[in-house]
Amino acid sequence: MLGDNLIKLRKKQGMSQQEVADILQVSRQTISNWELNQGAPTIDKATELARLYHISLDDLVGLEVVSTNRKKESLLLKNLIGKVCKLDCKEVDLLLDSPIKEQFLILDINNQWVKVKYERKKMTKKKEEVIKLIDIDDINGFEVVGETNE
Repeated sequence: MLGDNLIKLRKKQGMSQQEVADILQVSRQTISNWELNQGAPTIDKATELARLYHISLDDLVGLEVVSTNRKKESLLLKNLIGKVCKLDCKEVDLLLDSPIKEQFLILDINNQWVKVKYERKKMTKKKEEVIKLIDIDDINGFEVVGETNE
């Protein structure tokens, strides 16, 4: 999962493995190994990666990143934090395991990412909480459907 996230985050920035390696002062092969899950960055390099990709260290290692790597001018929508919304995504596949009508709690937004939380039913019919980062460029719009009590 970390390797897949590193690839998506790097591509979203439009950077090559060599460019990331140069910034972090490691070899291109090191970046490749991390992206192939054949090793992991040290905490100091992970911190640099999180800063480079404009996300928190927790988000770098703990969340699934959803992105088609398309570019467009993004809007900063901080007033949606804490709101329950329906998302209109360019591709339904981006929501992956959630129904189209799913409602998402917006946890955080910056000019590149929307951090959302929602519940999904597992095969056992139990519900589990899911938190994801979604590329803001892949969201067409938000429909606010409520507030959270959290």
